[in-house]
Amino acid sequence: MATTGESFEVREGEPILAAARRAGIWLPFECGWGSCGTCKVTLLDGEVDLLFPDAPAVQTRDARRRRTITCQATARSDLTIKPSWASDRPREELPTADHRAELVEVEELGPGIRRFGFRLDAPATYRPGQYAILQLGPGLRRCYSMANLPGSTLVEFIAKRYPGRPGSEGLFASTPGQRLALELPYGDMWLRPGTRPVVLIAGGTGISPILALARQLAATGDARAVHLFYGANTRAELVCWEELTALAAAMPDATLHGALLRPGPGWTHTTGFVTEALEPHLGRLVDSDFYLAGPPPMADAVLALLRAHGVQLDRIHFDRFG
Repeated sequence: MATTGESFEVREGEPILAAARRAGIWLPFECGWGSCGTCKVTLLDGEVDLLFPDAPAVQTRDARRRRTITCQATARSDLTIKPSWASDRPREELPTADHRAELVEVEELGPGIRRFGFRLDAPATYRPGQYAILQLGPGLRRCYSMANLPGSTLVEFIAKRYPGRPGSEGLFASTPGQRLALELPYGDMWLRPGTRPVVLIAGGTGISPILALARQLAATGDARAVHLFYGANTRAELVCWEELTALAAAMPDATLHGALLRPGPGWTHTTGFVTEALEPHLGRLVDSDFYLAGPPPMADAVLALLRAHGVQLDRIHFDRFG
């Protein structure tokens, strides 16, 4: 129950945020994963259990202040909560909905890297750059960014297999015909309107949301200058490079820069990290809008580089995943 006077039922083990959305009550959120803290509310009465106690947004002082994150908390008793706001309709950029999906295609892209195509029960509404949360098993929820454009019942995810990690193993064990539940969209990394140059930076399978943004820019004929930077360990792991090259060629004004830690014969781009490909250009790109996606070490290194060059924080949008 919220302090607006509205009430809703929370099923056993169900996140409060999902229960509210199911009841048509929209509370603050962004990541849906426990990373950003946007969904924190004050508990005026009752008790909750955390589904993900180690979520980055959970702080020790939250318990003292009777605060909790609704995306990772479920009701242990009747509750009264105080959100910062509540609405009867979603924000335009986050019309999150529940879907049933069937895996219809699995494509090998590189060593331990696959593209998964899921057919949804209804056309997907999201912005390129955003992600879905997949239910891969009991209590096993993981985030994956869409690589394709919205508007159809197909969603594609590019993912890498991480042995021993239940979420990754669960996805890679999936075979065509398998069905699962997923929610989308989540996330704040979507293309902002404007006239400033756009810089897209991907590391590893961070190419998934960056590819979606590149597809959007090419499909709409966006006149802004676009600078793409993509790094990986080896040429075999630089998946979708040819597709990215074709998209850059289809844009009015685009350049593509690659970076490989262990390049093979014939590689003409940067040898090293993606930051080494990016840094020489930052002097003239500092007033651009930046979009970056990749594993934590890569994302943190790029963010540190952008801050060191004085890039304004409100011009940086990123998806940092592990």
